[in-house]
Amino acid sequence: MTARDVGWGVIGASSWAKRTFGPAIVAAENGRLCAVLSRDQAKAERLCEQYDVPNGYTDLSAFLADPDVEAVWVAGPNHLHADHTIAALQGGKHVLCEKPMATTAADCEKMIAAAEKAGKLLSIGYHMRYHPLHQQLQADWMAGKFGKPICVRGQLYFAYPRPPGEWRQKRATSGGWAICDVGTHLIDLLRWFLGDAADVHGELSSQKFGYETDDHAVVTVRFENGALGIADGSTGAGAPAPRLELYGSDQYCILEGTLFGTGGKVAIGKLSQPPEVTNGEFAALYQLEAEAFGRAILDGADLPLTARDGLANLEIIERARGW
Repeated sequence: MTARDVGWGVIGASSWAKRTFGPAIVAAENGRLCAVLSRDQAKAERLCEQYDVPNGYTDLSAFLADPDVEAVWVAGPNHLHADHTIAALQGGKHVLCEKPMATTAADCEKMIAAAEKAGKLLSIGYHMRYHPLHQQLQADWMAGKFGKPICVRGQLYFAYPRPPGEWRQKRATSGGWAICDVGTHLIDLLRWFLGDAADVHGELSSQKFGYETDDHAVVTVRFENGALGIADGSTGAGAPAPRLELYGSDQYCILEGTLFGTGGKVAIGKLSQPPEVTNGEFAALYQLEAEAFGRAILDGADLPLTARDGLANLEIIERARGW
């Protein structure tokens, strides 16, 4: 522990929260989990019991009134992100909001305005940016070591074995399924390496589940620097491992299986030369994310991404989804 740590509250007590946000905060060197909010009291209590958390709530006002909570990790359904974030900011809390930031860019603007008015931090949960390997590659890319940017291509298939929660099946509550579940991560990575978007085109389909929301999304982007980006995301089809491919005029890099921090392979090569292939190292991405947010609160450290990144992501999604 540092001399002072950050008291966290988590909104959402799903099985995903139990495997990700909960253990990340508990393991963070500068954080402690103080409170959980869920619509289901039993779920809140189970998460509290699992991680020895003192307070489980079903009432948002009571949760935000907890004096031990300094930062809130917003991890409920997408359509509630804006309301929960704005309420937390108005309650004097810093907020780390899960991706996507909201279901509309207009709501993102409201969230940013609330953060500015409250004078509190607001960041968005694109945890793949926190991998030390990804950060070093992005720094090398921006320094020109790969040459002129040509293309970045990402593929992330996370096949749901069964129908998801009802809120993911509806446009109004999800903002789009595959595009806002896995696709939004890829769009963030494209922006991280290539900057601001100029032109956007999207193709969405629902071949497996047949909902009004997509279970496959392919987004192509022409960026202002002239480079191209391709995001290929699916919640209906499977693939061996997620991929991120970086192509510059002098050098390329292909990452297989590193996006979730679970090792994988890294291949870096130059024109007309075979690539050098190395093993990726494990990285606890959610823990690194929690620690970085804690340092921003405690020490004023810069965050790898801001709420403006979340807004720009939603603007691309709105242009791509076509509804």
